[in-house]
Amino acid sequence: MKRFALYKAFAALWWERLAPVLWPVAILLAVYAGLALFGLWDAVGDPWRALAALAGLGLAGWFVRGALKHFRCPTHEDAARRVEEDSGITARPHEALLDQPAGRDEVSVTLWQAHRDRMSARLSGANARRPKAAWAAIDAWGLRVALVLFVIVGVGVAGEFSAGRLGDAFGLRPIYRSSGDLTVDAWLDPPAYTGRAPVIIREDMARIEAPEGSTLIVRTAGVGREPSLRLDGERGENRRIGDGVWESRIPLMTDAIPELRAGGRRQSWRIHIIPDTEPVVRLTDAPEARATGELVLHFRADDDYGAVSYSVEFRRRGNENAEWDSLEIQPASTAETDEGFRAIVDTGQHRLAGSRVDLRVTATDAADNTGRSPSIAFTLPERIFLDSLARAVAEQRRDVMSARGEDYAELTELPIILSGDVPTGPVFVGEEPERRIERAPEGLQNAADAIDAITDAPEYFFDDPIVYLGLRRTLLEIRRARSHDEIGPVEENLWQIALRAELGSLSDAEAALRAAERALMEALARGADESELAPLFEAYQQAMENYLAALAREAAESGEMAEGGGEGGLDTQGLMELLNALREAAELGDTADARRALQTLGELLRNLQMQMAQGGSGEGDDALTQAMREALEELGDVIGEQRELQDQTFGMTEEGQGLPGEPNAPPQQGQGSGMQGPQDQQGGGQAQALAQQQGRLAEELAAIAQGFPGAETGEALSGAQEAMRQAQEALEQGDAQAALEAQNEALQALREGAEGIAQDMLDRMAENEGGAEGEEGENDPLGRPGSGSFSSGTGVDIPDEDTRQRARRILEQLRERAAEQGRPQDEIDYIERLLERFGS
Repeated sequence: MKRFALYKAFAALWWERLAPVLWPVAILLAVYAGLALFGLWDAVGDPWRALAALAGLGLAGWFVRGALKHFRCPTHEDAARRVEEDSGITARPHEALLDQPAGRDEVSVTLWQAHRDRMSARLSGANARRPKAAWAAIDAWGLRVALVLFVIVGVGVAGEFSAGRLGDAFGLRPIYRSSGDLTVDAWLDPPAYTGRAPVIIREDMARIEAPEGSTLIVRTAGVGREPSLRLDGERGENRRIGDGVWESRIPLMTDAIPELRAGGRRQSWRIHIIPDTEPVVRLTDAPEARATGELVLHFRADDDYGAVSYSVEFRRRGNENAEWDSLEIQPASTAETDEGFRAIVDTGQHRLAGSRVDLRVTATDAADNTGRSPSIAFTLPERIFLDSLARAVAEQRRDVMSARGEDYAELTELPIILSGDVPTGPVFVGEEPERRIERAPEGLQNAADAIDAITDAPEYFFDDPIVYLGLRRTLLEIRRARSHDEIGPVEENLWQIALRAELGSLSDAEAALRAAERALMEALARGADESELAPLFEAYQQAMENYLAALAREAAESGEMAEGGGEGGLDTQGLMELLNALREAAELGDTADARRALQTLGELLRNLQMQMAQGGSGEGDDALTQAMREALEELGDVIGEQRELQDQTFGMTEEGQGLPGEPNAPPQQGQGSGMQGPQDQQGGGQAQALAQQQGRLAEELAAIAQGFPGAETGEALSGAQEAMRQAQEALEQGDAQAALEAQNEALQALREGAEGIAQDMLDRMAENEGGAEGEEGENDPLGRPGSGSFSSGTGVDIPDEDTRQRARRILEQLRERAAEQGRPQDEIDYIERLLERFGS
């Protein structure tokens, strides 16, 4: 007989014998569950629900106890008989398979085996049928169908509350009866960055919508136990805020049907979530590259709630597998325009500066959704260094950056030596320097060799000791490092050294100006009050004055003040007026225009270096200022000629040409000490020519110094004249070393004199109020009529004095009314809102 047939028979027998025993339990459970689905237990609550459950259990137990008296567990024999009965097999062949023959002789065994084979063949097709209709005898009227329909209809009536009502009906937690005192208030609180007001949920609302990330807040009052706010099986946060008052919260990210269970009340809401889309970014104009290594971007970013941060991403052109490098766009360097945004990003320090890249702009909103513009091909701006030393330092910086991606060579194992074999020399012998720089990548080794060569003769090539000391320190850091982590910020140090070599002290003044501008812009962006803005304006004004002074000083020292006219003078008085107007705009609450004006003013200040290089005196300068400007230009020419003369003197010594009478000049090969060959005669002729040029420069300087008698500037120029005369005498005597030292002293004195003249000129121009006032035409960066080099700004209008005075009077009246007693509360609230917006 098949084993599966026996299992089916066992199952059928169990059902047929258990049905008369369990039918009371099944009926009572169905009735109890149906009543729960129809909400009866929520309506009556406990203890009635518990009493009904206990009564049902007792009644079912009484019926089951009576039926158990007639219950008998099915056996294996019963299952075999059931299979034979369902298959129509007689003579009980299953017993023949289990029996054993009485005799053990050969004939009996053979006969018995033949009989077993016949019985086994009869049972080969035997199978059990389905169970008999055990409930049909009990439920002759078919009431069980009505019971099933009762439960199905209850599920339809309960709907989405079916699981909750059944769980509470069969749970151990008590059900509190709903009363008229139970109140439920629900609303949706959108994220703060959306700027949308809370959505109050009313019963008559056909559609409930809320932004993504909103929080459903349900406040229940009049319940004796903690309510339950659930969504997809997760329970929300509950907080007790009073006696019988609870507040439940649950965040919503997608369409949801949260359910509230409070006492005997069940309530749910179908909420549609509005997704937060990613920003849409596009470039509105072609990017611009500046010689200072700045990238100017024009882009537009559209988002449903506004983007909070922007960045520019780029990777090397043609390398699709390379990762995108990112530079954050600072709010202080971003201004709104009619087309979108205009931002300035400093890319001069990046390792890809000067390379062809794929470039795109990204915008991120408060929900961390990021949108990207289509990429374009562009050459990433790099800073153009005009000074040869600055270019050399920048080149070594690029070698160091390229070597960062390569690893140091493996450190070789040292042989084991005895303590007595350890050398007893200085400490550096034990450090084994060959185990450091020789293991470094090739780019680092080349950079170290180049820096070592650059700093070989500091007395001839370095006017600024800070540049020399910075390079030597960087060289030691590279040589002593055993890994990249031990090198330190070499790239940043080399960048600052290159700026110092290019701009001199102007680099520090420019960095301070940018830092002050960035701090002031960030304070304006977040709506800082007057007490915080006042010191920031003072710091910015001081940084601006220092920058202008350093700019004039460096332009004079470099001898690059161009001749000619133009309107590009240093109108410091106009700049101060612009800054004062900007300060008043911020005090009046017009922070948007103040930010745009500050950015425009910062750009003008950064562009002053080019304007100074182009030279020009203001048409409105008085006679003394004009004379100072001309003297400064002439002094710049003298500084340039003196530097060229020093280079020629040093070039003669480098070529090994002995000067007549020079103590250290070696005799030429093939000549005796008492003879003078053609090469000596040529060197002597060049030295005399240099001496004549040096004398002419001293005379030109004397003519310039006559206009500055007795002052510190005059003393510096007099010292320069004396040093030039000493250099002339040394050249005439053939002492090249002494001539170089005297020329170096002359250059130092000339720089001090140029600095004094530039400072005097700036002070004089600050006192002169003429120039920009009273002329019609273009507007300055703050929207006022002006002229000169600061007359190209547009797009920002600052109110005139009358308008500003009227605004102050209005603010004073608002403050007075806010302080008056007896005014209606609504009016006071309105005035306070006005003061909060415009009175800070």
